[in-house]
Amino acid sequence: MSGSNPVPQPPTEPSGAARAASKPKRPKWLVPVIAGGCAVVLAAGGIGGCLYWNHDRLTAASEECATSYDRAVKARKKLTEYLKSDALKTAIRVKDSEVKDAKTVGTLASTVKTASKTKTDIPGCPADGLKDIKAVTAWLDKTATAYAKTVGEVKGKAEAVNASKLDKTVADATRILNDSKGRVKDDKVRAALENAIKSKDGKAISDAMKTVNDSIKAKSDADANARAEKEKQAADNAAQAPDNGSSYTGDTTGGYTGYTGGGYTQSQGGGYTYMPQQPTGNGGGYTPTPQPQPQQPSQGGGNGGSSGGDDGYYEDCWVGDTSGKPGVQVPCS
Repeated sequence: MSGSNPVPQPPTEPSGAARAASKPKRPKWLVPVIAGGCAVVLAAGGIGGCLYWNHDRLTAASEECATSYDRAVKARKKLTEYLKSDALKTAIRVKDSEVKDAKTVGTLASTVKTASKTKTDIPGCPADGLKDIKAVTAWLDKTATAYAKTVGEVKGKAEAVNASKLDKTVADATRILNDSKGRVKDDKVRAALENAIKSKDGKAISDAMKTVNDSIKAKSDADANARAEKEKQAADNAAQAPDNGSSYTGDTTGGYTGYTGGGYTQSQGGGYTYMPQQPTGNGGGYTPTPQPQPQQPSQGGGNGGSSGGDDGYYEDCWVGDTSGKPGVQVPCS
């Protein structure tokens, strides 16, 4: 980790020179003055008392060193375990797009990388030499503190990522809650989402958001199907409606008024006169009146007449004799 808060590193292991310099020398019997507490012990109880006092201090220092050693080993183990933990792996997998503050993701990655490179061998406590034992004890205490602080640094960066992710989740959920009003199939899902937001439970919020989105889609699909069915019904109704147009049906309700043609009628003189007839009825089409067939005039001749004259009609006359032969029709002159 770079910046003003670097990942703490364990102190350097003490060298063997400190141990060699601190090895106690065997006391000389004729030394007139012995420094420190041993001198007091000598005055009171002789050389035996001094050796006992020295041994007691050495034992206490060794026990203290052993305690510091255990603390350092446990601190290193705790860091190793946390770097491999599922909680940290989950935080590392979070993407920039999933958090409100993308800087937290980069900071966590850098911190984990630095902490993973921390490899320090932890030495055991010396068997003798009071000064050497105390030096190793102090180093072990600093190492345990550094490992514990590193664990705290990594955890803190992971928690920052998780908090930023939750902030974005809450913001997204709040937006969906507001936008989904009147757009869900069942409004109960919106109430569930609102309660999940209040709980600050990331998983509960994500599950509730999915339920709301599913309900929005269900209502949208149902509305689309209803519109399609309504349009289909309208089209079917239009196809089944009668045609009210003005097409020709050939009945008496309109259209062409037919003409009934005139026929021939027999006159008193034995001829036939063409008699036109006026149009009749309101029906459509032309309906001719059946025309009578001409009949043979009676014998004896004479001029049969057909109407004619100035109104445009022509006249026919029949000419015959008394022999009984059929008469001949000729224009009247």
